[in-house]
Amino acid sequence: MPRPPSPSPPPTPWSRWHVAVTETAPRGPLCLSLANTRNWRNAAAPLEHLNAYPDLLRWGERQQLLDAAEALRLTALAASRPRQARAELAATVALREAVYRVFSARAHGRAPPRDDLALFGAGFNDAVGQLELSLEDGKLAPRPRRADGGLEALRVHASLSAVALFTSPQGAKVKECADDRGCGWLFVDTTRNGSRRFCFSNECGNRARQMAFRRRHRPSEEATHDAAHAGAR
Repeated sequence: MPRPPSPSPPPTPWSRWHVAVTETAPRGPLCLSLANTRNWRNAAAPLEHLNAYPDLLRWGERQQLLDAAEALRLTALAASRPRQARAELAATVALREAVYRVFSARAHGRAPPRDDLALFGAGFNDAVGQLELSLEDGKLAPRPRRADGGLEALRVHASLSAVALFTSPQGAKVKECADDRGCGWLFVDTTRNGSRRFCFSNECGNRARQMAFRRRHRPSEEATHDAAHAGAR
């Protein structure tokens, strides 16, 4: 039996305000890229790409969040603070897994776990606390309070991305790869009719087409095989 909707909180003077967070992401939402750093997550042997803090920095460089100089600075900082670096990696991985669970649940028509949404909120509040906002060209533009960000810099970006995607129309278009081997890749379906089912057409999608082709032709092949055997008797 479906759970009844939670009652709306009573209005307060703050009810008039609504905050919108928009991510300009030509390569797609950053939080989904983070979620996909664990490949084949639902298979028997998942492939983990974030095993140490330097792995996180390499991901940040690929996402164009860090240039080479900043990556070197954070590498040195992590080496000088190994315990803090391990804790930051663990916090980022925890956020990553929350992103996966939230958007996987939505993709399959389930309610997102409340604890994970609470982690989204906490991460967002922590990120906002490290930013200052200025008016530029009629818009609020975020800037870090410190020019030299700490080890949490990449998690700050990912936390903002998670809230931006969850609260945007794109959030309802997130899907999980339908491959039956446990791919688990998350993506935004931008097709007009919402028909995309697989992570990449030339990978899981191609395998699905090949399997469908074999299923369609197997009955006729078996019938031909049986007829040939019958004629040989």
